[in-house]
Amino acid sequence: MTPTSSSIPKHNTMKLSTPSTITSAQHIPSELIQNIFWFVGRQIDLLQCALTCKSWCYHALDLLWYKPYFAHPSSWDAFCQVLSGSPSSWAFPYTSFIRRINLSSLSTLVTNTQLLQLKLCDRLERVTLVGCSSLSDDGLVGLLDLKVGKHLMSMDLSDITNISDTTIIKIANTCPQLQGLNLSMCKDDRDRCTGVTDEGIITLATKCRHLRRIKLSNCENLTDASALALAQHCPRLLEIDCPVTDEVLKSIFTNLSELRDFRLQQCRSITDAAFTPLSGVDFKKHESTTTLYRTLEHPGNFDQLRMLDLTNASYITDEAIRLIIHASPKIRNLVLNKCKEISDQGVSHICQLGRHLHYLHLGHCENLTDRSITQLTRTCTRLRYLDLAQCSLLTNTAVQALATLPRLKRIGLVKCLNITDEAIDALTKQPRMAASLERVHLSYCIKLSEQSIRRLLNFCPRLNHLSLTHVPAFLRPDFQRFRRIPPKNFTPQQQNVFCVFSGKGVKDLKVYLNEIMTTDFLSQANPAPNDDPATTAPLFPPRDTGLNPALLELNPQARFQHVQFLYQQHQQRQQQRDQQHEQQEREEQGTHNAQDDSRTPAAPIPPIALGPDGAPADGVNDLFFVDDERLME
Repeated sequence: MTPTSSSIPKHNTMKLSTPSTITSAQHIPSELIQNIFWFVGRQIDLLQCALTCKSWCYHALDLLWYKPYFAHPSSWDAFCQVLSGSPSSWAFPYTSFIRRINLSSLSTLVTNTQLLQLKLCDRLERVTLVGCSSLSDDGLVGLLDLKVGKHLMSMDLSDITNISDTTIIKIANTCPQLQGLNLSMCKDDRDRCTGVTDEGIITLATKCRHLRRIKLSNCENLTDASALALAQHCPRLLEIDCPVTDEVLKSIFTNLSELRDFRLQQCRSITDAAFTPLSGVDFKKHESTTTLYRTLEHPGNFDQLRMLDLTNASYITDEAIRLIIHASPKIRNLVLNKCKEISDQGVSHICQLGRHLHYLHLGHCENLTDRSITQLTRTCTRLRYLDLAQCSLLTNTAVQALATLPRLKRIGLVKCLNITDEAIDALTKQPRMAASLERVHLSYCIKLSEQSIRRLLNFCPRLNHLSLTHVPAFLRPDFQRFRRIPPKNFTPQQQNVFCVFSGKGVKDLKVYLNEIMTTDFLSQANPAPNDDPATTAPLFPPRDTGLNPALLELNPQARFQHVQFLYQQHQQRQQQRDQQHEQQEREEQGTHNAQDDSRTPAAPIPPIALGPDGAPADGVNDLFFVDDERLME
């Protein structure tokens, strides 16, 4: 349960019932009361329970203060004001109720002085301070004494650039039960932490041997010594994210057999040597050739490894992939972006993961062809995310194979320059695929047209993110008004070609493309022979200029009725032309039978349901435009 700021009680306003006789509620064991309160859904209900008796009040407040939530700075200020008071004036020991503190929503507003108020919280288990960049060693060192640190199990200090080894050594000396530490920094070189060095991490590794998770990405002053100390002193590590080289990687594979999440992003110096069967083998430990052979054949049993990130390990080849898959046959998330030496052979090794593989990143692997992607879709049928950005050799054949994946939710085809409308149409022809697709990245696919994107939007109801940056067909101002705001750090040229739609923008783009399709269809209809051209001239401009501005000024009801009227006119004219054509055929053949003279009139258009605001009711637009291909026949 996550309490809100409104749930922080004021003890001087609490009115507890104190009956003279012991009620039945007081006979319930404390453990049972607390377990029951965990299932109370609303905090207002929990507050009502607190008014029953003193025992219930104590257990209710224990849950309400378990993890305070600070939606606004004012709630944080009120919280600090309560803690700054005298504990003797409190009706309950509020500070002992607090187990988890998350101040990420306050970011730079948290100061060292305010952080020191948490020193009274002697049962803290988790502290999350992501992005609290105003904090420094002074506040963190002051907070971490033996009273606070003895129960602390997890600390997230990511993106706090003002800390140094002083804080890390303090954590090592006061937090013996620590299991998780996040010191990762953002990728921006200007905001990286330079104060954390090998000295702090080595001290942490030697004193916090219960560590299970540690993240040190973008801490630029760390070397192999830090990773080596973690591998040697923290054998129970499940997750590690730090820079390494081949030799350290061998030590990790030898000592950390329980790894579940291994991130080696930006470790550009890694080669196949780190993954060879000889990694970490000590010949002196093997008394027989049998045990040595088994070790060489399968040096580590990493069945529990689920996530491996090798981003930008540009020197590893297909052989490294073979060894990884051989030792870790149940990987669920594999990231190989910018591993440029990987070819179709490497993907064939990945195919051995089969149904275990859910997420695969192969961006910038430019040697891949349609053959490997087709093989992948046949074996790894549970793929949910696939990134093939800048795999320049892929064609429509690869996308047609991807369309057979029933659970695919996200697909990245950025800079796949050979992709055409045929590939996009393939995604819409598989019902299960169309129903699951949520995010599609097609930026720089310059051969795509607005027609294929319209069909994609109409046939994929769950699609909520679509990137079309630098796609010429969507650089029109009338399309770009639905896009997201470009990032501020983009250059003017990048902002001009930025074209990413998400959420409401996707829905609005879909409606607009359907309107364009309908008006194009009506404006291209030929007038009847006897009609005055002055009165039958198209009411809409050509395709390249979009909708008539006067039509856009109409309210939704008038615009929709106008389009309906034009469509009815077109049907009537088409019926007249058909009748005239049949009459001419009968005259030429000289036959006039009753069957030829009769013609079934066109089915009338059903009435359009309008909502209370005058706009078409929900689903009307979809019904009207869903059969656009049939209408074009």
